[in-house]
Amino acid sequence: MLNELSVGVNNGFNGARFTSASEERRKLEARQARYLDLTPDQVQEALAAEMARWEHLKNRLADEISRGLSMARIANETRLKAEAIHAWATDFDWFREPLRVGAESEAMMIETKLEGRFNELDHERANEKSRSPARIETSVTRDVVAAISMSRDLVEIVDVSAPPGSGKSVGVAEYVARARKDEGFDCPVWPIELNEFSLSSKSVLRMIARACVSPNYDAHDEAAIFKEIADKTQGKGGVLIVEEAQHLGDAKNINGLRIFNGLRRFVDAGCFGIVLIGNGELYRRLKSGQHAQLLSRMASFRKEIPGVNDEDVDNVMAAWGVSGKAERALCVKIAKSPGALRSLVQAFRRALHEYGEINLVTLNNVPKG
Repeated sequence: MLNELSVGVNNGFNGARFTSASEERRKLEARQARYLDLTPDQVQEALAAEMARWEHLKNRLADEISRGLSMARIANETRLKAEAIHAWATDFDWFREPLRVGAESEAMMIETKLEGRFNELDHERANEKSRSPARIETSVTRDVVAAISMSRDLVEIVDVSAPPGSGKSVGVAEYVARARKDEGFDCPVWPIELNEFSLSSKSVLRMIARACVSPNYDAHDEAAIFKEIADKTQGKGGVLIVEEAQHLGDAKNINGLRIFNGLRRFVDAGCFGIVLIGNGELYRRLKSGQHAQLLSRMASFRKEIPGVNDEDVDNVMAAWGVSGKAERALCVKIAKSPGALRSLVQAFRRALHEYGEINLVTLNNVPKG
């Protein structure tokens, strides 16, 4: 029976991670205990159904987070704990044994609540006025995904530069969602976002530690934080994604280059690749100053994205159900403005909200960034 269950697990879950033989046996025995009254064939069928449901909901969770719903918000809306949802999404076997015979396990309770909330979201989005397509693949999305993959594969610093509003964050969300689906929610992909208030070495190190060590990490000694991060990430084949990385190149902030110089030590130690997502400000500062050594770390692996192209505009229009020659000309014009695709999508949303439809007249009537 244990061997049969093991085959079912290996065939049903592509994202399984390596575990010890004793841990694997404990899980198999727990699964066996749940199916005492079933024949071997029925056990395989029941386990496959459970895993398929878990995989579907886990992938939907990854998609919803990539659309902008935080784990905390999903937890609030389902009356669950974010830590429990994360643990459930990380391990199929998490709390799957019921506390008493005939009761629903905690894992199945989470699945029931998530299923209910996702059904509600589908119903809400069916309303035409609240329609908002999920991620739309563009050339920028593909370039960002490829750059992150290169950084992770080669364990290098990769600088990704693109104009504001062109879809850099969408590309990051797409990569993270794919990784969570393929590798699990504990995949070694760690996105962080810089801002004007986080530009000290200690703040950035803590941010990284909370992404890849523990969400509640709160040590104060920089050397200790660095060592903890290095110890926890060695051998995982991970990647750190730094959004709004242009803050490191702000000429008014003397800490930026020092932080960048510190970050490269993780790459030198082989801990993980680093992707800097921004507008190219850091590279321009390195190139214009006396920073040859730092510049050499970035120059070979840069990805400069010129912006969106007309095909990207066509894809966004199709996703929103917008068509027409005159409409396309206006949409291309909006997408070539400083706000790029962000301005275009905002115009679509405003037109849909105020007029219930998106066409040449309504687009001309709404403010555009």
